[in-house]
Amino acid sequence: MQANVARPHSARAMLEIMGRQLPNVWATHEMLRSTGRLKAQWPDWCYAPLAVAEPLCGGRPDLAFKITALASWRLTQGIYRVDQTLLNALLDTPLDDDIPIDVLMRMPEWCIYLELPNILTPTGPARGVWVFMEPSHLHSNRPVFLGMLFDTERDIARSLEDGAMYPFCVRLSGESIAQALAQTFCTAASELESFKAAVTPVISVLLYLCAQNAEITRHGADAYPVRPVPVRTRRRGLRIFPPPAPTVWSLGYRIGAALRASQPRNRDDHDPGSGRRIVAHIRRAHWHTILSGPRKDLPPEARQRELRWMPPVAVNLDIGAELIATVRPVNNTVSIE
Repeated sequence: MQANVARPHSARAMLEIMGRQLPNVWATHEMLRSTGRLKAQWPDWCYAPLAVAEPLCGGRPDLAFKITALASWRLTQGIYRVDQTLLNALLDTPLDDDIPIDVLMRMPEWCIYLELPNILTPTGPARGVWVFMEPSHLHSNRPVFLGMLFDTERDIARSLEDGAMYPFCVRLSGESIAQALAQTFCTAASELESFKAAVTPVISVLLYLCAQNAEITRHGADAYPVRPVPVRTRRRGLRIFPPPAPTVWSLGYRIGAALRASQPRNRDDHDPGSGRRIVAHIRRAHWHTILSGPRKDLPPEARQRELRWMPPVAVNLDIGAELIATVRPVNNTVSIE
């Protein structure tokens, strides 16, 4: 009897398909990247700009986009899985005008894969999305657009064909995320409007991931992803080796459990000062930016702006002691129940 073989994650399967259908694509891309960095420098938050992949794609922009996303993701293979309750709260959090574009440079890896099941795109539902940033040729320290490659439902063997999957770019013009989205979707074209519904949750989760107070765990323990460090080899100098398998990072599973436990329980109290009844409710979540760094030594414009997501606040709620997620130390490790 043949044993059941677990299917690889769709993101990993896409990586394997590209490697089979484009022989030597990773080695060639790595060589082109090394050559390109001798001629021009780009920021550390970018593994390789789109121009590096252009010699590999025969004048096909869609293929260059896919190679750039997958080549950047291949070296970390981070899959980010967000708690559904937290996702709902993030989608309900308005994007304020003062969230700076610069916070995106806190993205922990060159390219990430966000699991967002049932997200709808003009080409159909998607399982998730690869996200990366493209540097500007004029201002190398600032991204010019945010690239998104949606992992749409399709015949995976035909993933490299034009029209399979769907790449999309958010132009990072202006000073804030809200301005960038407004300028990207300034037309009323039906395709752009339908993509706005797909892009908005991606931006919300990405901002949470880049926030200073993001809750990121792996196997139930607090952890934070980092970019890989090059290793010096005897024959080929410094090289970055990809991991053998993807790493799954959990976003907001503890705070999601707390939000579920804090649902109103029909409790009414009175303010002892005014005697007015305080109705139990959840105060809406919001984004908050603060200036960090020494106040005396740096002017305000030179200090770093940090983003924080302020979760819904329970007002007069009988939360109780029970949470779905409980952190318990077990033999010097941490588990979540």
